[in-house]
Amino acid sequence: MDDIREKWQMLLICIAIGIIAAIITGWFLYQNRMEFWKMQARSAFRVALGEELQKRSVEIPFSAQENIDLSVMDANDRKKEPIKVSMISKYGEKNFIIPYEKHIHNIERPSDWRAIRSIVLEDHPLIADSLNLLWKELLGWIEYPGKTAVRISVMDWWEHEACSYSEDSLYLSKSDSLDTHYLGYRCEVGVTGYLYGPWWMIFSWKDMLLLGALIVSCTLLYFVYDYMSRIYHRLFVKEISVVVEKEVPVVIEKEIPVIACHESQPHIYRLEDGLRFDADLNMLKNGDMCVKLTPLSAKLLRGFLDAKDFKLSNDEILNLLWPDGNGTLNNLHTNVKRLRGYLSRISNYKIENKNFSYLLKNPHFIEEIPE
Repeated sequence: MDDIREKWQMLLICIAIGIIAAIITGWFLYQNRMEFWKMQARSAFRVALGEELQKRSVEIPFSAQENIDLSVMDANDRKKEPIKVSMISKYGEKNFIIPYEKHIHNIERPSDWRAIRSIVLEDHPLIADSLNLLWKELLGWIEYPGKTAVRISVMDWWEHEACSYSEDSLYLSKSDSLDTHYLGYRCEVGVTGYLYGPWWMIFSWKDMLLLGALIVSCTLLYFVYDYMSRIYHRLFVKEISVVVEKEVPVVIEKEIPVIACHESQPHIYRLEDGLRFDADLNMLKNGDMCVKLTPLSAKLLRGFLDAKDFKLSNDEILNLLWPDGNGTLNNLHTNVKRLRGYLSRISNYKIENKNFSYLLKNPHFIEEIPE
């Protein structure tokens, strides 16, 4: 029973190792795949944004640029601090503080191009759904399995922000911000792309089979180990038992049937007709036949062999098998019956019930083998 329990424990440990290995492998595989897709998606997002802006490449009248204060911002590119710009429009003149992160991520570097872009986007604003659809088409060419979403934010003259989202905005709460680009003289237009790629979308069927095979392989390791262990013990491990015995045959005749026995080192009882009882191994042997006794049956048999006239009362058996007092007569009868079964399978010895006692006997004359 203990061997079966240990085998099940080892099997469960191998399965657990396989699951943990599959989880770790899957995590690294997912991270590697997502890094690849993010790199591809960033490139596609810039291309899609460029195509959308190209649709708005309208001719700007020179007179429209006269009220624009074309501040020189290129000299500030190396400064990691907010940038101050001044603009004149129909609403008047105003100074704006542009965060360095917005300035450095503006897709157009020259300040005059930014100013022109502000005028164009004011008349022809970007549409989130149109940009997202174009982005999806570009990613479709490289078979990206996940979802995308786009957010466009516009800061008005009074620095109030308004946002619009693509129709896939429900993925925004689950996805990561992939990239943000800014447009305009004061970086008033922000375009952000979102990428949503859970593992069940990113992993292919081949990946699933690979991770499943990893779990199965770790499970099979247990069976390979068990098989190799059996082969090793069969080929290289031999069981050798050494018993030192002295035999001096003495014939004893008694009026009542008895058994004669002797306990020699190490705790082996030699009985009549070649029957032996190994008290250390709880084993009955007769020639090539062996019977393994339960611990209680072995203890009861040894009690009979050590008792005077091989006879034990009910109270003696109860004290022998259950010294803590938990034994009952029903337990006693069950264990005596079990010992009878063991003896009948390998010998002619019997256990008889007489006057609230039990007697172990053999109907033949027996030899006693002293030490």
